[in-house]
Amino acid sequence: MEGARKLLIAWAGLLALVGPGCQQARSPGTDVLLICVDTLRPDHLGLYGYTRVTSPGLERWLSQGLIFETAYSTEASTPPSVISILSGQLPQEHGVRGFWQLLPEDVLLLPDLLPPAYQTAAVISNTVLTDEALGIADRFDHYDDFVDEIESKRRIWERRASRTTDAAVRWLSESRDPDRPLFLWVHYIDPHGPYHPPADKPRAFRHEARIPLERSRMSGYQIDPGIDDALHYRDRYDEEIAYTDAQIDRLLEAYSAQASLDDALVIFVADHGESMMEHERWFTHGYHVYDEIVRVPLLLQGPGLSPGRVTTPASIIDILPTILRFAGAATPEYLAGMDLRDREQRGRARPLFIEANQDAFQWRAVVESGGKWIARYAPGSAKPKARFFYDLLQDPHELRPRPWPPGREGGRSLLNQARRDRHLGEGNATRRTGRKLKGPKIDPRADPAALERLRALGYLE
Repeated sequence: MEGARKLLIAWAGLLALVGPGCQQARSPGTDVLLICVDTLRPDHLGLYGYTRVTSPGLERWLSQGLIFETAYSTEASTPPSVISILSGQLPQEHGVRGFWQLLPEDVLLLPDLLPPAYQTAAVISNTVLTDEALGIADRFDHYDDFVDEIESKRRIWERRASRTTDAAVRWLSESRDPDRPLFLWVHYIDPHGPYHPPADKPRAFRHEARIPLERSRMSGYQIDPGIDDALHYRDRYDEEIAYTDAQIDRLLEAYSAQASLDDALVIFVADHGESMMEHERWFTHGYHVYDEIVRVPLLLQGPGLSPGRVTTPASIIDILPTILRFAGAATPEYLAGMDLRDREQRGRARPLFIEANQDAFQWRAVVESGGKWIARYAPGSAKPKARFFYDLLQDPHELRPRPWPPGREGGRSLLNQARRDRHLGEGNATRRTGRKLKGPKIDPRADPAALERLRALGYLE
């Protein structure tokens, strides 16, 4: 399969020269920084109108770029949505639908499609994105997935934002080739629950009202013993965002000390959102396609871009074609996304496809023309078990489900897309299972004292 991928890469390069379905960029770009934050709602950021001071770093660096007011993930959890960002494809196209699932080897990612001159690096913080879990490290020149901090309530390995930024800054200072254009992807996990900002950070947010906690609505790992006020969790979530924002600020400061940020394309996005207290389940994601779970912030800043707010909905599948065009690479004809820098393209309305796959039912949705069409499927069946519609203009919080309106294109788009989804009917016969780490993944450069601490905790032999 490695040979097949190389053939696809070569074929993509040939299409760049002769293929009528490809778009060739006008001129090559320079550095690309892709910053992704796990579990981040746009409406908890100042650039989206939030009144709490959670994101001064983003406002400092990216307020003069494009702010996409309505952007959607393709899936309600991390691995499928991240692969959509990196491949420009929907989950039913790239094949990753769950956790600990290796990416099919014939799916091309952004590093495969960039011009060979690019140096590519990734620094990630979530165990579901490690090479053992997803199998994508060989696509990058450098893939730092050393998740060595235990999140005790979920019993998984991760890396806090300060150490993720440390790793990225160290790589920039020690290994970045200044003679090559750079693609750097940094993924932060911290807003993901349980919401436990660093203990040495002062509690920045308080509330006066009180909402009784409904424990039956929450996952066990989220519940803090003795806390019966739901607004406590919102406060801690916001503090996790503020902590991550400070580390993003530090990352961009370190990059700008080496090169001009004005010459780089910087994209900021989340892989998905998070419910608060809106629907059936509180402080979680993955289980549904409600807007609080699948809407994401999307900020774009780069050469030639004027500041502004974009109201036409966008999708995370638009990120890859945007980067390819900026980098002077071809856009393969199988990609449905658009160049977010192109005013004409980003003004076009089109259906945006979204899904969620964690529970017994699989949810499929399409957003189009101010409405959201939703269908619920049982695994192994291509016929929907339920269908309903939300008018997002009149009912933005999705509180009044209605029957599908007759004669509207959105429902037809959803059903047609679902018919092409082999996972609804036949299942995924080609699924390759990755591995969940049972212990920390240690940077070989870790100092002996850190290794000794891990041994003392029983995590190393």
